[in-house]
Amino acid sequence: MRLFVAVKFIREMEKALTDIQSEMKENGISGNYTDAKNLHLTLAFIGEYNSPERVMEALSQVKFEPFRLSLEERIGNFRDILWVGVKKDTRLMSLDANVRKALAGYHIPFDPRPFRPHITLVRKAVSHNALCKTDRVFMTVEKFSLMHSHRENGKLIYTEIGVIEAGG
Repeated sequence: MRLFVAVKFIREMEKALTDIQSEMKENGISGNYTDAKNLHLTLAFIGEYNSPERVMEALSQVKFEPFRLSLEERIGNFRDILWVGVKKDTRLMSLDANVRKALAGYHIPFDPRPFRPHITLVRKAVSHNALCKTDRVFMTVEKFSLMHSHRENGKLIYTEIGVIEAGG
């Protein structure tokens, strides 16, 4: 199973992100746009791992309080991927560090690259002229999820396997 740990978005955040994608399309940016249901903030990418129960056991060790997640006011790119940044709140950075620490404590492999909070909007983008506004969008993070990534009929599908609630 291809697994990752992520913050899923409430409808208002999802709507704000799809509005940004619409503006990008209007500005002539073509590519593979992330489906609204698949928009998320990755905390840790695990990859192929066939014991989601063990991952949930590790993640259940992570304790956190609700915090505010805000978008940056710019669009960035990694080669042909366009993304919107997420402000580096200390509580977000702490949550990520604790998720990674819990996974490591259970010897669950994950991508060790430094956490760069962002939300992928477009893959294989043809133009990088992405001057869009984020209108100070924010939400309260009250949970994070273990997600399963797979393809169905050529389409990428993300399925929530488990949830860790704040304060638990």
